[in-house]
Amino acid sequence: MPKKVHLYQVSEAMQLVLQNGGEVSFVTSGFSMLPLLRNKMDTATLRKPDRPIQRGDVIFYRRPDGEFVLHRVIGKRKDGFVLRGDNQRDVEYGVQPEWILARLVRVRRKEGKVIDCRSFGYKLYQSGLPLVRLFRLHIYPQYVRFLAPLVRKIQKK
Repeated sequence: MPKKVHLYQVSEAMQLVLQNGGEVSFVTSGFSMLPLLRNKMDTATLRKPDRPIQRGDVIFYRRPDGEFVLHRVIGKRKDGFVLRGDNQRDVEYGVQPEWILARLVRVRRKEGKVIDCRSFGYKLYQSGLPLVRLFRLHIYPQYVRFLAPLVRKIQKK
């Protein structure tokens, strides 16, 4: 069984592999990129960007405080990139290009399924994110607030 190590322990080796055109894979941790990346279940594979970063890309970057983050680019402004996790409301502004270490190229599910970030299915998922966000932030909370109690009453009868 492979030994578990923290990204901080291998960050220099990781950066060297990426700079030399290689790929780096690791098991993701956290909930900010659900449903694409599941906490401690999925493996993200990264590669140094081979083209300019654009809206929709999931990038791996290191903040000035040393924290590693894997989030989606939702825009670009004069002061840097605008990012957000697929499962988050909060937006991060001012992510600098020099902070970016890599771009997500594929995800391997614990069950063995591979999601290629160039595939039609992935692009469909990516294009549907605004609708999912609208549902989760606006429609679902209203359902929970007003309709769920009614549904529970009906089910009890």
